[in-house]
Amino acid sequence: MHGTTPRELDPAGAQTLLTEHFEPGADRLAHSIGVGRRAEHVARVLGCPDLLVSAAYLHDIGYAAAARDTGLHQLDGARYLRGLGAPPELTGLVAHHTEATVEAAERGLDGALRREFPRPASDLLDLLTYCDLTTSARGESVTVDERFERIYDRYPPGHLVSRSMQDAEPRLRRLVSGIERRLALRFR
Repeated sequence: MHGTTPRELDPAGAQTLLTEHFEPGADRLAHSIGVGRRAEHVARVLGCPDLLVSAAYLHDIGYAAAARDTGLHQLDGARYLRGLGAPPELTGLVAHHTEATVEAAERGLDGALRREFPRPASDLLDLLTYCDLTTSARGESVTVDERFERIYDRYPPGHLVSRSMQDAEPRLRRLVSGIERRLALRFR
């Protein structure tokens, strides 16, 4: 698969993998790069490992044609990365980002998700989810309000993704608020 080995899944290798799987100018590529860049900043401020940054760049790899299987992009991406030899810490973050278990339950895939990819430590997972929820589809910095508004514009009421996000929204908003407070304390 394009010669990618686990040691190349550092942040630079993650970016390379993205460009091999998404067309230049595609929203999915722009979003993934934006999330990765936000994670670089968060990692610098909070002293997090490169694992967070690699996971941020690769969090939506499950949308790539080469990875698509079940329709649950978190599970598809984690399986794809596992097939490339990615470490469990990375695949677990990709598998569980942004309350994946909620949509997995809607799709009847929650058992597979939990069996194959144990939920990782919450700190890095929360930071990854924060980066995802504060980055637009075009890779720009947005508020969580703007992000939810755009998600609901893209997926009509009753759509599986819309229902899943509505269910997870209160928890996700609390998560984002907590991380924003944490980041603000670093700049006092």
